Amino acid sequence: MKEGAEKTERLASGSVGRQVLSFALTALAGLVFNSVYSLTDALFVGRGVGDAAMGGVSAVYPFVILQSAIATTIGGGAASIVSRSLGSKDRKRAATVTLSAMAAFYVTAVLVTAAGFAAMPRLLAAMGATGELYEHARTYFIIILAGNVFSTGFSSVIRAEGGSLYSMLIWIIPISVNVVLDAGLILGAGLGVAGSAASTVAAQFISFSMSVLWFARFSSMELKHARPSLSAVRSVIGIGVPSLIQIGSLSLISLIINNRLSVYDGASAVTAYGYMSRLVTFAVAPFTALAQALSPVAGFNYGAGKSDRLRTSIRFTSLLAAGCAAVLMCLAGGAADALMRIFTEDGGILRYGAKGLRLLALSLPFLPVCTLAGALMQAVGAKLPSLLCYAAQPLLFLPLGFLLPLAAGGEGLWWAFVLSSALSAGIALVVVFLRRSALLAAPPYVRERLPEEAP
Repeated sequence: MKEGAEKTERLASGSVGRQVLSFALTALAGLVFNSVYSLTDALFVGRGVGDAAMGGVSAVYPFVILQSAIATTIGGGAASIVSRSLGSKDRKRAATVTLSAMAAFYVTAVLVTAAGFAAMPRLLAAMGATGELYEHARTYFIIILAGNVFSTGFSSVIRAEGGSLYSMLIWIIPISVNVVLDAGLILGAGLGVAGSAASTVAAQFISFSMSVLWFARFSSMELKHARPSLSAVRSVIGIGVPSLIQIGSLSLISLIINNRLSVYDGASAVTAYGYMSRLVTFAVAPFTALAQALSPVAGFNYGAGKSDRLRTSIRFTSLLAAGCAAVLMCLAGGAADALMRIFTEDGGILRYGAKGLRLLALSLPFLPVCTLAGALMQAVGAKLPSLLCYAAQPLLFLPLGFLLPLAAGGEGLWWAFVLSSALSAGIALVVVFLRRSALLAAPPYVRERLPEEAP
């Protein structure tokens, strides 16, 4: 507990730039490792089983994103409250919120699993798992659903306490095991997509176990004396809803893309998108890392009333994001053919995927704007502005994603993504501009009493 308290206190002093960079690098290490796993997983499935198997896994990808959306909604909402509570030295409230978030997640995970099994055929059809892709997708989906309850380690809450290194390890160690198991179960045992799914669930269980260890041994919060609270759950979900919109919308966008590609361009297009999505996940990892770095630093300093440090963290993070975006756009656009060739030698899939990747690269300068603006608003508890920053892109993509393919076929989906990203970045900038006075005033955080704490 002493170690956790010392890490929390470091947020109150020292160089803001170094803090942001430290959080960003540890978060990036975990995210890059996760992206490398995603790439190698696709490589194992594509090369070791076949392009049709990869198409089946890709079809289930919207559900995998939905898993992440639920975990991030609850974990991110809890992390926002925890960081501000620790900034105002209210460890009791931080503990209540953490336990409440855990209870909410595990109840939700069980319900999602039950609903997934009940509606499996309809869900697979909606996600574009048709023809030769269906059996591969069904096998993968069954195993992923069964392990859904272990699909988070609450790394965001651990990071909010100052445990950035441990939050990185909670990604790196399970992912390392996942890669090794992929090689053994897919290539060695010949289990195909079942081996890939089993490896993923095993890694999730390790992450879950590591989170239990942190909260039992290293946390600075008084968890033993805390109790879950419905009021705290409402607060967590209220703040976390923007994350649900952001990541859940990616699930919806992925589902729409799979569905429309299967209609316009067939199974090979769904497979090509499966490879492309892994590369895009790798490209956006720095933006996600910077958002994860900004969140605890901004939330803590807002809660402590340190507006100068809050302003510095925003400026420093934004400059880093702009530089990363420029480099990644050039890399993804210029090396699209070589990147797609990592996964497959199929000429049709290569050409289709490389063209789509070059178009998607145009969206990279706009993506960090919404991500950072949404994370900032969420960190300081500004629910509606955060919701608007996160919701703008999917709301714009929905009409564009159906209208543009009518004129340009599957290619219209990539243009829809680029245009919706650009327009939503403009909206996010307007939101931050309108909120700048209240944000940078950064009044000391006055906690909202939970009903059971009221006098």
